[in-house]
Amino acid sequence: MLGWIDIAIIAIYIAAIFIVGIASRGKQVDEADYFTGGGGFSKWIGVLVVGLSIGATFFSGISMLALPSVAYQSGVAIALSIFLLPASGAVVLFWFLPRFFAANVHQPYEIIERKFGYPTRSLAAAMYMLLRIGWMGVLIYAPVMAIMAGGQLSSGWFWPLVLGIGLTSTIYTTLGGIRGVMVTDAIQFLLMGLGVTLPIGFIFWNYPYDWEHATAFLKESQRLQWVDPSFNVTKPFTTISIVAGFFTANLGVYLADQMSIQRYLAAGDRKSASRAFVLNIVGVVIIIVLLLVLGIALSVWYEGVVDRLPPDQADHVFPVFVATHLPVGTPGLIFAALLAATMSSMTSGINALAGCITLDFVSRSSVLTSHESRLKFARYASILIGVSATVTAGAVKHLGTIFDMSQAFLGVLLGPLLVCMLLSVSKLNVRPLSMMTGMLVGCISGGAVVLSPATSLWVAPTAALGTLLIPLATTLTSAFLVRFSVAEQSPTETPADVS
Repeated sequence: MLGWIDIAIIAIYIAAIFIVGIASRGKQVDEADYFTGGGGFSKWIGVLVVGLSIGATFFSGISMLALPSVAYQSGVAIALSIFLLPASGAVVLFWFLPRFFAANVHQPYEIIERKFGYPTRSLAAAMYMLLRIGWMGVLIYAPVMAIMAGGQLSSGWFWPLVLGIGLTSTIYTTLGGIRGVMVTDAIQFLLMGLGVTLPIGFIFWNYPYDWEHATAFLKESQRLQWVDPSFNVTKPFTTISIVAGFFTANLGVYLADQMSIQRYLAAGDRKSASRAFVLNIVGVVIIIVLLLVLGIALSVWYEGVVDRLPPDQADHVFPVFVATHLPVGTPGLIFAALLAATMSSMTSGINALAGCITLDFVSRSSVLTSHESRLKFARYASILIGVSATVTAGAVKHLGTIFDMSQAFLGVLLGPLLVCMLLSVSKLNVRPLSMMTGMLVGCISGGAVVLSPATSLWVAPTAALGTLLIPLATTLTSAFLVRFSVAEQSPTETPADVS
C-alpha cells in the first residue's frame, strides 16, 4: 500500500511540473510559436532540451511498464532492439534530416504535400490523428492500472486517476505550448532514469542469495538466450521479429511522427537537430538497458524471495514490487517517475495532434485567417484532443498486454506513414493516387496481422510492406509501359536505310 508520504510526493510532483510547464511557455504570439517554439531555444540549451524531449516523448509509461514485463517473462532476447537504434539513427542523421531541411519546410507534413499534393497530406494527417488518439488512450491506461495494482486500490479509483492524469496533462499543454512541453519533457526524462535505477539498486543490494545462484536460474529458465532463429511468426521475440519490428517502429517514430518532426523544426537547423538527435539516442539506449536489467532483476528477485509471490499479470510485477518491497517514500518517487513518463508523452501527443488539426486542415480554410485566431483554435483543439484521449483510456482495457496494445496501435498506422514520408523525401516518381492507395492497403495489412495469431511485432513491418508494394508496382509498371511504347514507335531499320 502507498503511504501518505508517497501520495504527497506524487501530488507535489504533479503540481511542480504543472507550474514549470506554464512558466516555460514563451511568447506564443502565433501558431508557429505554439507548435514549433518559434525557431528554437538558445543553441546548446536547445540541443539539450530537444534531445531529452525526443527521448521522453517516446519513453512513456508504456515503456516503463512494458519493457520490464517483457524482460521478466522472456529474458534478454529483446535487448537486440538496442543495437537497432544506431542503425535507424544513421538513416535519420545521414539520409532523412539533410533532405528534410534542404526542402525548407515549416510544418511537419508540408513535405508530403509538395510531393503528392494536399489530398495525400490530409490522408496522412487523418491517419496520424487516429494513431495518436488510440496510443494516448493506452498511455493513460497503463500507469493507472500500475498505480492501482501497486497501491491495491479498488476499481472505483480507475476513472478518478484517468481524469487526473488526462486533464492535468491537457491543461498545461494547452497553456504551455511546445516550449512548455519540451522543458517538462527534459525534466521528466531525467526523473525516469532515477525511477528505474532505484529499484535495480535495491534488488542488487538486498538479493538473499549469491549471484551464481541467480545466473544458474537465468540459464535454466532460458532468460539468457540472446538469439532465437525461429521463423515462426506466432512466437514472440524471435530474432527476426525483433529486428523487423523494432527497426520499422524506430524509423516510423523518428521519420514520420509529427512529435519528432516538431522537435527537429524547434531545433532551428539541421546541425542542431542532428546534435539533439544523437543526444536522444544516447539517452534512449541508457534507459532501455536499465529497463531490461530491471526486468531480469525482478525475475531473479521473485525466484529467490518466496515470502511474496509475484502478481499473475507480468504488467503488474514492477508496480507491485515497488509498492510492497521498497522503503517508504521510494514508491512515491518511482510512481512520480511513471507519471513523468506518461505526462511527457501525453503532452507531446496533445500538442502534435492540435498542430495536425490546425496546420493540416483548419489553416487552409478561409474561416481562420489571422495568426491570433489560429493560435486560439489550437488551444481549443488541445482541450478537445486531451479529453478524447482521456475517454479512450476506458476503451482499451480488453486489448491484451500493454506491449501488444502499443504495438498494435502504432504499427497499423505508423507503417504506412513511414513509407509515405520516405517516398516524400526520395527522388522516386510516385503518383499521388498510388501513394494513397498504398497507405490504405498498408493499414488493412497491418490490421490483418492484429487479428491473426502472429505476434504484435509483425504489425508495423507488414503495414509498411503492404504500403510500399502499391507505389513500387505502379511506378515500375508505368516505367515499363513507357519504354515499351517508345520501343514500338521507333522506326525499324531496313537494309535500304542502312545503305
